Amino acid sequence: MKKTLSLLCGIILSGGALVAQDYTLKENWQNGSFEEEGVYGAEVDRALEFLGGKKAKHRSIVAIIGEGIDTEHKAFKNYLWKNPKEKPDGKDNDGNGLVDDIHGWNFIGSKDGSVMENLMKEGDREWLRMKDKYGDLIFDGKNYYKYENGQRVQVAAPEDMEEYAYYRNLIINYETSLGSAYAGLIFSYEIQRYAKIFFDRMREKFPDQEKYSLNDFKEVNPVESFSNEKDSLEMLVYSVMMMGMNFNESKYKQSGKELEDLSSLIEYYEGDGIVKAAEESWNGYLKSNGNDERATYIGDDPYDINDRGYGNNVHLLSNSAGGTVAAGIIAGKRDRKGRNNPICENAEIMTLNVLNNGGEPYMKDMALAIRYAVEHGADIILCGLQQTVYPPKQRIWVEEALKLAEEKGVLVIFTVGEYAADLGDFTFYPNRFLTTPELTNFMVVAPSNEQGNPFIKSNFGDKEVDLFAPAKNIYSTYMGDSYRFNDGAFLSGAVVAGVAALIKAYYPELTGTQIRNLLNENVTSRAGVEVEKMFMSEDGKQKQDVYLFDELCLSKGIVNAYKAIQAADAWVGNK
Repeated sequence: MKKTLSLLCGIILSGGALVAQDYTLKENWQNGSFEEEGVYGAEVDRALEFLGGKKAKHRSIVAIIGEGIDTEHKAFKNYLWKNPKEKPDGKDNDGNGLVDDIHGWNFIGSKDGSVMENLMKEGDREWLRMKDKYGDLIFDGKNYYKYENGQRVQVAAPEDMEEYAYYRNLIINYETSLGSAYAGLIFSYEIQRYAKIFFDRMREKFPDQEKYSLNDFKEVNPVESFSNEKDSLEMLVYSVMMMGMNFNESKYKQSGKELEDLSSLIEYYEGDGIVKAAEESWNGYLKSNGNDERATYIGDDPYDINDRGYGNNVHLLSNSAGGTVAAGIIAGKRDRKGRNNPICENAEIMTLNVLNNGGEPYMKDMALAIRYAVEHGADIILCGLQQTVYPPKQRIWVEEALKLAEEKGVLVIFTVGEYAADLGDFTFYPNRFLTTPELTNFMVVAPSNEQGNPFIKSNFGDKEVDLFAPAKNIYSTYMGDSYRFNDGAFLSGAVVAGVAALIKAYYPELTGTQIRNLLNENVTSRAGVEVEKMFMSEDGKQKQDVYLFDELCLSKGIVNAYKAIQAADAWVGNK
């Protein structure tokens, strides 16, 4: 049975977070092998030994779409992609509408060189887009209502029921914190309305009393006389009020008193107390979370894919640590004392900024970034985490960009988040099933550690996830010309991108689809191995169980550069 995304409520997506480690570990484990070093690395060192004196035929271009990188890091001096048709002269030399896009482009920058600091979740943006249309609607199971000047009035049903169902799904599944907060405000009007009804019933039942107790309120419980004709909202409001009153009663008991008089609570509920509290809460929340200032910084129409030419060429952002670590894993000079060992010396990094300090990328920016990478010769595109909300109309832009990448032979890599979700039950976007037929150049990668075990909270799926890759205690480049150990699901994608870049450098005739097949068919097998894993249960809680590795990903294993390079060499040699 398919579960709803409401089960994800309250779970923090931490897969992309980078956690700096303060201890010392072998700096090269992710490139090692179980056979030689006793670790489940990507066997890059063995692959390079196999390649021996062979000369690379191609310089692979890896586009990193995310939060930018520290382009000033000394390790990247000779490993940044340079637009061959552009000069740093303040002009659009190549005529693509972007000025000085030397190393890539920043889609969240303004023309004056400033950058958006924070982005919202896609669910919040979608809710705001539809708020004026549906935000005030109340549905009691039969009819639709609105509050106008404090009075509840019946209104017509929405004209576009499909769009309204999509809107409701955003709130019910907690994919929008703004929508949930505003729903709380609207519900406060319902609480006020029904509270008057409940208290009038209580006064009728106990006409001679001057004071009313919690037990008196329990006497007008509509749950006891529930029938199909009962108002479902009435039932809900009564339950909510009872929770509030029980909370107040517990506070009284802590001070050694009994809640014998509901006068203050009656005044609060029947008056404007509950509504004013909800309005204050909503206004504060909206002020803090309701505007990512895209209109101020960029000024484009984010819902018009043809409104282009915005952004700037600033790549180092306040949150560029993740991209900097990933770039160092993929490309750079090997065997330099005090530095990390990148996977591919014959690669260069193109950087495309769509994100900064949390939130999620705009679909428009993601689609244009993928197109930019493809149109400017990228061989591999490394993106961030999959997400749960992909607006139906806007996701077409991403689908078309991914199809273009497939047509041009480009490999696209996304990484999973840490919801502990089985992707066979929960749908995350983008995925290779977006199109018909499914995308053949699209990979989803999950994180593993030195022991070959998956991150315990990572998402998984025996068809939806391709393979696992090292992502814990990875020593790489960091901000400000530094190096350190880091963890993060995004790093698993960087390892796979680096291996793909290595394959492409020596066997440039291979397409993204062929490289994906080589990687999936030549893993370090973990088939039949039992591992501990957390999963999302039907009650919405994360629980732990034992899984076969076969149940976690399509390939049943961990990326293996050595086996993939051998297979590539044999395949190309036999052509």
